[in-house]
Amino acid sequence: MSARACLLICVVTGVCVGLGLASGASKETVSPLALHGTFLWPPLLDSDQLLSDFFDEIQSLGMNIVVVSGVRQIAGDECPSNNFQWIINTPFTEWLASLLHHAQRTSVSVYLGASSSGPCWNFYQEPQLNYTLTDIQYVLNLIPDENLTSLAGWFIFDEAGVPYWTEEYVVLPYYTQVTTMMKSRYNIPVTVSPYLNGARTMNVTPATIAERAALFAATTGVDIQIWQDSVGADAINVFNRDDYTLADYYSALADVLPIFWSDNEAFNWGLNLEGGGYASASLGRFKLQLEQTIPYAAKFVTWIQQTQFGTVDTAHCDESKRMLSAYKSWFSIQDGYIQLPFTYRYGDSTKPVDNHPDTELTKLSDGLIGDPTTSQSENWVAVQGDAEIIVDVGPDYGIDWVAVHLLSLPDEGILFPAKMALAVSRDYGSTWVDAGSWKLLPAQAQSEYVFGNLDQLRIVGGGGSQNTLLRIVLSNSGWTFFSELEMTVDP
Repeated sequence: MSARACLLICVVTGVCVGLGLASGASKETVSPLALHGTFLWPPLLDSDQLLSDFFDEIQSLGMNIVVVSGVRQIAGDECPSNNFQWIINTPFTEWLASLLHHAQRTSVSVYLGASSSGPCWNFYQEPQLNYTLTDIQYVLNLIPDENLTSLAGWFIFDEAGVPYWTEEYVVLPYYTQVTTMMKSRYNIPVTVSPYLNGARTMNVTPATIAERAALFAATTGVDIQIWQDSVGADAINVFNRDDYTLADYYSALADVLPIFWSDNEAFNWGLNLEGGGYASASLGRFKLQLEQTIPYAAKFVTWIQQTQFGTVDTAHCDESKRMLSAYKSWFSIQDGYIQLPFTYRYGDSTKPVDNHPDTELTKLSDGLIGDPTTSQSENWVAVQGDAEIIVDVGPDYGIDWVAVHLLSLPDEGILFPAKMALAVSRDYGSTWVDAGSWKLLPAQAQSEYVFGNLDQLRIVGGGGSQNTLLRIVLSNSGWTFFSELEMTVDP
């Protein structure tokens, strides 16, 4: 598989966008931060077997909501266009029947999207408006009247770019007409996914976002706004930065909307998708997103479990197994997945610089994530050249997954390491045994990336008084900036 296979969804779609419990999880231990559901991108699950496996996987994660982004979109990039095509190869009615069957089998509620204008940003203007409405009606007419128990709502595929709206609000009639059309077919809640992307760079205030969201709800009849937190797309602030935080935006939305959901993005931020952007995020950052979500959003779903921490389809990120293990362990989703406690020190030749120090040896485990938009974040530790970290997990635990949160800012000489090498010691560092090495996947571009092993380590615990030490060597010709270390063990 291509190292950047997980870019498929972002490139194709332009989205760089009651709690169910897993059968193996305890009601007393599952974190309240655990997700309620995920978006679904149909081309990745284009068979009954893939759908069956997907629903089994998300059920094991305690999810009970699936939002299907849509099933048709414009072919090519010509606008305006009425050349819509299916994005699945399986006949739609057959695919939908399979989807709803497996949803009912696993007690999952489905919110179904229809058609998208795709590359046509002016989807709300004629003639594109009529083209898109006609195609949405075409899809709705194909939906049968029976076996719809799991169909809980509709989803409008075309996103609402709220930060970019002008006072004319010319987009609102489009959403009003689609909502009316969908409810006429089957009167269930209609959802849409506005985004915060652009709010940071244009300094759009939480009050402005909330005002536009309230107008949107009152005008269109859309029942639930699923707000993209845009931490992956636009680095909305969960990084202890001195500007509006995700919590600021969500608090303002909660003041004006009777209910809204959050779409918490599980991918890295990056200016260039060939860099670390869109690869699986750090669980430390994802946890911060959810912590700023839970006081305000009624439900939280993610874009997108299939690629960032899924194992079913063939296009998931190379890093998805690591993130899946971390998600299960951090949020106590399934027994046996453990977030490892550890202490650490640096190798003799690794000296963090004075303006990005780690004097107390806490910065790699304090839960504070370096801001990927700047090298000035106090949460970054900086080393010139190679970095060597020696981790002690004690005598009781093995190690399966290791990951380091990194920064690339080539214009400042800050580069992702070219390689990560691991070695294990049972005698407090007198001898080391090679545990594998991995070369960097993304290119150097301004972004964050979580560099970790791509194959499960299966390092067993030392037992007795034998502590397990892990040496991590990051090989770099430039500056190495890192902020958090994540380690987990599977059952």
